[in-house]
Order: sequence, then structure tokens, then C-alpha cells
Amino acid sequence: MFTHTMIRSLVTPDSTWNDSVGSSYSGDSVTSVQTTVDANGGSANAVAIDFLAASFQSMGLLADVACVVTLTGATAINGVSGSTVTLVAGVISHINAIAGNVTAVSVGANTVASGPAGTIKLSVLFNS
Repeated sequence: MFTHTMIRSLVTPDSTWNDSVGSSYSGDSVTSVQTTVDANGGSANAVAIDFLAASFQSMGLLADVACVVTLTGATAINGVSGSTVTLVAGVISHINAIAGNVTAVSVGANTVASGPAGTIKLSVLFNS
């Protein structure tokens, strides 16, 4: 059994402080991947992750550069129609609801003009 716990945080000039309010999601399988985000103007990178909407529990995404992640097959993410997630550099994005079976994940290049390459971490929690 694995658990994702998403904790809200407050960022202050001196530090980051995690508060006690959060949500936990449980599942029996986790797939975690760290891969490259190409520099602006580069190509998208495929990530070897797929899962059924019925088994999906939670997904965390964190990139050190701005980028767009496409979940091929998703028709809605967190209740919003579409299949993409726009990431801000250094800010974790949490997905707790997906409609449609995800057959592939693609990480687009840095969306900032002349932005450098970076890294993204993805972690998907699901029931097998």
C-alpha cells in the first residue's frame, strides 16, 4: 500500500512552512519518473506512463522550468475539460481526478522564451 499526501504550504521570505491541512490518497501501485524538459524550441519528450481512469488515485508533477504536460486519452483533469496541465517552475501540481484512460504522457519543452532545459518529476498512484 502506498500513500500520496498533498500538504498545502505557505511560502514566506525566509522559508517554506507546511500547514497541517492536507489530503491523502491510497493505492497499491506507484510509478515515478524523472525526465528532461527540453529547452525552449525543443521537442516534447514521451514518458512511459499509462493508466486506466478507474484505477487512478493521485498524480504529482513538479518541474524546475515552466512546461506543459499532455495526458493523451484524458478528457478532463480535476473536473476541467482537456488533457493538458500547465506547470509553473518549482510549483507542484496535483491531479486527483481524471476522466478517460491515459495511454501516454508527453512533456513539452520549456514554455519561457529562450528558456533552458530542465527536469520534471512525475509520480502516479493507482490501484492495479
